[in-house]
Parts: sequence; structure tokens; C-alpha cells
Amino acid sequence: MLRPISKLEAAILLRTLEVGATTDISPKLVASVGSLQITALCKCGCSTVWFGPDGDGSNGRIVAEAFATSAGEDIQLIVWERHGALVGLELVGQGATPLPDLDSVRPWDVA
Repeated sequence: MLRPISKLEAAILLRTLEVGATTDISPKLVASVGSLQITALCKCGCSTVWFGPDGDGSNGRIVAEAFATSAGEDIQLIVWERHGALVGLELVGQGATPLPDLDSVRPWDVA
């Protein structure tokens, strides 16, 4: 384990689940967010964090997708789940994408 999830990471993850769920999200999954442990960081330098034992979302499924603004650029946020547990918060953008402003996290169809 590298470290516990930060307050901002947890808030962004919860907001992404709230506005971008692609499936029913169980209360148990939501309740787990505050106790997640970061097991790996993305190798590209972005702010993607992984919680799974394998350090990535491989063999997982997307349970939420949203857009946000990071350093003035629109990015995609993806929440990954595997075997009933959250395994990642992925940020897809250009290069070393910092965490977005929480207020900028919005549904996928509000690009």
C-alpha cells in the first residue's frame, strides 16, 4: 500500500459515481470510498490512482464515467470496479494531468 486515498481524491471519486454511474452503484461500494488504499499510481505522471491488488483496472469493469476540467483542459474520469470492489480512478487527458476541480466534475453528456 502506498497511502490512504486523499480527501480530494475521495470527493472526486464520489462525485464521479454520483453524476456518471453506468450501472447501479451499491451503498456498500459508496461506503468503501473513505477507506480505500492507493496501491499504485499511473506511470505516465497523471493523477490516476489504483486501489486493486494488481495496481490497475485490468479485468475490471467501468462503473462510472464523467468529464471534468483539469489545468484548463477537459478530461475524462473513469471509475473501475472488480469483484464488487472499487479498483481505480482513472484520469484520461494530455500528459501529466493533475486532479480536476471538484466543481468541474460533470456528467458525460455535459461536455
